[in-house]
Amino acid sequence: MEKKIFLAMILTVAIATFLTVYWLLEPHRVKVETEKMRLEAAEKGKPLYMTHCATCHGETGGPQKRVRAINSKNYLEAVEDTILYKITERGIPRTGMVALGDKEGGPLNPEQIRQLVAFLRSWEKTAPLLPDEPSPKERPFFIQEEVAYTGSKSCIDCHESIDKKHIETWRNSAMTKYAFSRMRGERDKSKCIPCHTTGYDPEKKTYKEGNVGCEACHGPGEKYQEMMMGKEAMEGGKIARENGLKSCTRCHKAHIPKEEHIALARKGLLFYP
Repeated sequence: MEKKIFLAMILTVAIATFLTVYWLLEPHRVKVETEKMRLEAAEKGKPLYMTHCATCHGETGGPQKRVRAINSKNYLEAVEDTILYKITERGIPRTGMVALGDKEGGPLNPEQIRQLVAFLRSWEKTAPLLPDEPSPKERPFFIQEEVAYTGSKSCIDCHESIDKKHIETWRNSAMTKYAFSRMRGERDKSKCIPCHTTGYDPEKKTYKEGNVGCEACHGPGEKYQEMMMGKEAMEGGKIARENGLKSCTRCHKAHIPKEEHIALARKGLLFYP
């Protein structure tokens, strides 16, 4: 009996020692394996870059005529892999950056895009520190900028993976689901359309989409898409927040008497699903 107890104790100590050593070595093993997978992905991404990207960005990703450098420490430190993936997959309208993802009609599947992003990320350690392009101290409010509205779907495709809770709150809000329905029966649309739609053009009397989308507060998405191509991702977020605050008074002001607005809102309830 004592012999069995002794063997059990030895076995217990051996197992505890093994688990301790495994626990200590596992993070290093995972790190090594992760780095190995990253290097393999980057190696597979290189020919993809040469085939689909080098024509515009050059073989080394340096600054080209009318094309910003992507092999830049500033840029690579500022832009996360998620953004690089979205840029590669969906492109950037009116910039020459075409969509490469097969979901958007391009030649690359998701795994190939990840490999391409891994190759771009492999530049970061040795990327040159290039001077930032000068930007104006003050940017005009979004409704004055000659840029295009890209639609809420374009915004959500990138931001849902970054802040899903925020997107869900917006998606389930009344201004997103019912804003447009509140004024469908009103004859004088000039009173309601500017605030109950997104991308309203006062000259053409047209709008991009019904209800209050992302760009109704933050401004045309094309501006932010362009900023992702340079070291301006953080600046783009700052401007989006500032525009969101500035845009409040565009609708939340006494442009229509309170009593009339309440009457219109009540009438709009008839259109709720």
